Amino acid sequence: MKQTTLRYRALRRVRSLPAETASRLLGMPAISRKLNKAYEKARAAHRPRLPKLSPLDMEIVAGLEKNGVYITSLEKLALPGTDALWTSATDIANAYALRAKKGEFAGEYTVQVGAEDMMRHPHIVRWPLDDRILNIVETYLGLPAGYDTLNFFYTLADGRQVAARRWHRDVEDRRMVKVIVYLHDVDMDTGPLEVLHRSFPGSDTLDGANFPVLTQEMLEERLGTTLDSGDVTTCTGRAGTVIFADVASHYHRGRPAIARDRCALFYNFFSHAPLRPFFCERHLFSREQLSEFAKGQTARARDCMLWHANVPLLARMVPCARF
Repeated sequence: MKQTTLRYRALRRVRSLPAETASRLLGMPAISRKLNKAYEKARAAHRPRLPKLSPLDMEIVAGLEKNGVYITSLEKLALPGTDALWTSATDIANAYALRAKKGEFAGEYTVQVGAEDMMRHPHIVRWPLDDRILNIVETYLGLPAGYDTLNFFYTLADGRQVAARRWHRDVEDRRMVKVIVYLHDVDMDTGPLEVLHRSFPGSDTLDGANFPVLTQEMLEERLGTTLDSGDVTTCTGRAGTVIFADVASHYHRGRPAIARDRCALFYNFFSHAPLRPFFCERHLFSREQLSEFAKGQTARARDCMLWHANVPLLARMVPCARF
């Protein structure tokens, strides 16, 4: 088993080399300045076309601007299709809980619901393509949104600080929005999302192709102190809690779960032409499956889901660094 894991990590590392090399090139000062200038120009040009928002949706954008996070609920959002989403998603979550009790996921820390399972429930994937969600995301990003579908994670309560349970920043784009839906009650011991509001030495500097990835102890060493309550938003909440979070601009983690397993939906958004498209598509769907999801949707939703068509040819030539 150990040899298999090491072999998998080695292969993943090799497959990621083109994307990491491209990311380093984009980070070169002359290239970075040129790209940032074009990005700011595009945001300024799109500003007059930003959608009008309701008071609640303006609050969500303001929360993202202030602290990179806003917590609400399915009930308050009251989006079309929520009942069907909840029924299907909780049925899947309960099925995975039974599998976990049988020991099927022994040794794993997080299990992702497979693409074939999700193809039987397309309404779960399409749920955030409602204009209200797209308006919120577009307003915060300052550009039309790209929808990188979702990750449907079942997280086991083993207390390990591994992978996304360490403090990190996502690198797909300059700004991003994850829309997270809790399918279980989540308290401090059940793996809540945590978003950091403090900077520290190296927090805005890429270490190769990624920002430094830190355990709690490593983060506090860099800060030179322990975290207090004002430094972090810990997103606890009952089942049905919805969190909007900018996971690119802010360090964040899934606090290691120790009391109970938890299940959540993670919907992923960035601009329609993200900075590092070769770090996107870290879901389980094929391009053909994405086209199936896009069928019958509004023109805006289709463009949002099929964002890859907006990526420059050179960037499309770089293979994606998959999980």
